[in-house]
Amino acid sequence: MYEYGLRVYHNTKALARVLLQVLFGLKVEGAEKIPMEGPVILASNHMSFLDPVVMGVACPRVVSYMSRDDVFKYPILRWLLPRLYVIPVSRGAGDLGAIKAAIRVLKNGMAFGIFPEGRRSRTGFIEPFKTGVAAIALRTGAVIVPAAIIGSDKAWPVGKGPRLRRPVRVVFGDPIAIPPGKTDHKTLEEVTRQLEAAVTALLPPEYHRKPTV
Repeated sequence: MYEYGLRVYHNTKALARVLLQVLFGLKVEGAEKIPMEGPVILASNHMSFLDPVVMGVACPRVVSYMSRDDVFKYPILRWLLPRLYVIPVSRGAGDLGAIKAAIRVLKNGMAFGIFPEGRRSRTGFIEPFKTGVAAIALRTGAVIVPAAIIGSDKAWPVGKGPRLRRPVRVVFGDPIAIPPGKTDHKTLEEVTRQLEAAVTALLPPEYHRKPTV
């Protein structure tokens, strides 16, 4: 079953890569910075429905994601998503359920994709990061690879359909090593701000959050 699941994953990924390159001219920079072994967290900004697919194609490793469990009610997705290593998380489970799911994946040595903003940005700017990624990294010792997805908000805007030929680009930054440690409030905030700064630095200025007065 595991080998069959991998075949489904890689075949789906190959098809998605072709579609993203043809329809949106997908380009990837810095993928060589992703460690090819051991637990890795891919942490990116989030502005479009396309983002999980884009990140999965851009990463040379198998990437697991979380998704709301209500999308699993559709028969084709109920069959496909587990084979794409998508983990259902109920809305009622909240952040704790999501953290537990991520820890299970990382303890198996996999790569896990997550969007620290917690939702798609509606403003066109990167939103403040939540501390969930920091908590996961501190509990597992997983390396965090910051990433920027650029152009997906124009290729597939929130609440609208896809706009073809709008270029999409993914840029991976240098890995951030987070040794296991205490998850006290101060440490969580420090790691979160470090990660947010790393992702922001990879984004063009047009995506930077405007400072509040």
